[in-house]
Amino acid sequence: MSTLPEQIVANILLRLPIKSLGRCKCVSKSWLSFISDPFFVKSHLNQAVSDADSGRFRILTVPFHSFDYESPSAFEDDDDRDNDALVDLDFLYRKPDDEDPIIVGSCNGLICLFYDPDCYILWNLTTRELPPPPSSPSLNLTGFGCPSSLDDYMVVQTYDPNQFTRTIEGLREDILILGKVGSYLNGALHWLGSTGDGPSLKTKLVFLDLEDLEFKEMSVPYLDYESDRFYSLDAMNGCLSLLSFDLTDSWWGDIGVWVMKEYGVSASWTKVLVVSHADVMYFVPVCFTKNGEVILNAFTVDHWDLVRYNPEEKTTKNLNYFHEGGTLQTVVYVESLVSPNGDY
Repeated sequence: MSTLPEQIVANILLRLPIKSLGRCKCVSKSWLSFISDPFFVKSHLNQAVSDADSGRFRILTVPFHSFDYESPSAFEDDDDRDNDALVDLDFLYRKPDDEDPIIVGSCNGLICLFYDPDCYILWNLTTRELPPPPSSPSLNLTGFGCPSSLDDYMVVQTYDPNQFTRTIEGLREDILILGKVGSYLNGALHWLGSTGDGPSLKTKLVFLDLEDLEFKEMSVPYLDYESDRFYSLDAMNGCLSLLSFDLTDSWWGDIGVWVMKEYGVSASWTKVLVVSHADVMYFVPVCFTKNGEVILNAFTVDHWDLVRYNPEEKTTKNLNYFHEGGTLQTVVYVESLVSPNGDY
């Protein structure tokens, strides 16, 4: 570091991928200390998250593979097999005779997984750090994230009220939560909920603020027809997203993708995409690509696949990933140096 000003070296290192930083740690003790410093780890994370073109976002699938969806080698018809677009991660902690775990969430490069019936694990896929898994009660309502103002991580879980450690206020008794796993964004976990039934059924968006541990509500967009329903909530490219469909259409008809472009502002809900059932039978959007296409976790005929959908041409292209079996779980994560052992 003595030959260049420290600020210039820092700016160079901040733009390097994790693998390169791993090699840089071996250069000298001073570089090892500098790259391992919590301030650098946080700055490197912020650089990756703020730069959409950084190439540091990947998709984790269960069964375990890490997929670079922006890679030129990501497509099924690419002949280059000597690439890291698809990395096999099937060395992960696994309990005997267990099924695959449930993806609880991703936050700052850490993945939270739940192995039924009794343990969570935190895993950094990039550095391969995997601390010993703690024991935990069976899964009910859960989520993983970090409060906005704290360098800390939190797994939230509901279970037997006679065993609780802290009561969380604000969730109305008449709201039925749809789905177990909350979507993390902006220091909060989000779920779709509903009140009433039949013609009086109303969709609610509830979220748990991890700062004050209180449930709150947010508005969903207005749908033109009474038969339209929202059925899926997720966080995609830094925004909340919803899927809508027509309840009266036995084949689901068109599926609408809604995005809240400004977090917490109800008026910013925008329908950004409409996908016809004729194009894709059923799907869950995973993320937008740099050129405006959408990665879909799509059900095609008899199995789930990752496909890339072009909204202008209304065409799909299979990615270089094939999944056999049941539902394909996916989550987008950013490559980072953040440690699951708590030392940032």
